[in-house]
Amino acid sequence: MSLKNIEMQIALPRTHDAGKIQEQLNQRSQLTQDQLAHSLQKQVELKRTQVQAGNENEKLKLKKEDASHDQQQQQQKKKREKDQLSDEATDHPYKGKNIDFFG
Repeated sequence: MSLKNIEMQIALPRTHDAGKIQEQLNQRSQLTQDQLAHSLQKQVELKRTQVQAGNENEKLKLKKEDASHDQQQQQQKKKREKDQLSDEATDHPYKGKNIDFFG
């Protein structure tokens, strides 16, 4: 099956066009892969920063809890000291029992 000159004139340009179309399809798939990789990289970076932001929020929350805990401890310490002073004042053997008006 041989091709005539006219058939060759039609077949060669179409072969060239088919090659261009195939190359575009290959490039399109490569471009799609590149775009997917880029979007995946953005998502990973976003998740990484969200985790760090979450950790910072958690640290702030822990600091607030520690501050309130420290404040409660200080209040309890002051209360204990006040109770000890009042206990010492009532436990003294001479103070506060008798008042000498004639002395």
